Amino acid sequence: MILDLNFEIGEDLKLILNSINELMESQWSTKKLRAVMEGNKEYVEQIWKEIIKLDILPYFSTLPLRDVVIINEFIGKKLLPGIVISSMVASRGIKNKDILNKLYSGEVKIAISDSNFVPSADQADYILVNNKLIRKENSTIQTFNSLDNSMKISKVEYNNYDNVEVNNAEIALLLASQMVGSGEEVVNMSIKYSKERIAFGKPIGSYQAIKHRVVNNAIDVELVRSLVIEASDNIKYVWLAKDLANKKIPKTIMSGIQVHGGIGFTDDIDIHLHLRRVLTLSKLYNSEINFSEFLQPI
Repeated sequence: MILDLNFEIGEDLKLILNSINELMESQWSTKKLRAVMEGNKEYVEQIWKEIIKLDILPYFSTLPLRDVVIINEFIGKKLLPGIVISSMVASRGIKNKDILNKLYSGEVKIAISDSNFVPSADQADYILVNNKLIRKENSTIQTFNSLDNSMKISKVEYNNYDNVEVNNAEIALLLASQMVGSGEEVVNMSIKYSKERIAFGKPIGSYQAIKHRVVNNAIDVELVRSLVIEASDNIKYVWLAKDLANKKIPKTIMSGIQVHGGIGFTDDIDIHLHLRRVLTLSKLYNSEINFSEFLQPI
């Protein structure tokens, strides 16, 4: 995280984050993500089983929303496979106990969307479109290559579905927090690179053009993060927070690519993976915002 948040999270949350970090450090990497994007499903199953063993999903239903937002922010940095992150988000959004129990046990995975274009539907057992829960076998899906091929987009057609209780606002907020995590990771990568890359005998971070760009990127990410955290306490800000994340985070990551210069546009570093992910998440759970709701008379 860009700022030191130790002052605002409790000991239980610190333990959860440490457990997730240990799991990610030992079991996951962007090298494996690249393999997943090329069609390796074994790595998806491996990390899914480890997450189920960690028993983190039941906590998502019981923790305060702010804590779940912070956890998802951390998860966003790690770029887990699309079907894994959608299943984790669904474990907070869905309120149906029978479905949740299947999810907690790892029996099913769930793809989520607010339209019939659904990332990761090809890897899901259930497909959640708003409040409609569709069994994969009761649907017809047509899958396309996507920007982020760890969560390919499928067009889903269906007739049979169950109406289930879902908090779509919470789902949107967790997706926004994952976008913030990607933005934070890219800012941290830019800071590290600007300290290490030498040009004309000095680190490029000592030049004002780079320094100002990195600082502005950090401010933009922290601006979005502040609104996401506020929305976890006041749910009426959710769609505003998601809209701001959609607008700010992809631009921040593009700016981070420019900080890295020519190498930023290659596959040698991971920035483009974050860009692919946030552009995909930015297309999900967008709500038309009535800005007049947030205006106050002078």
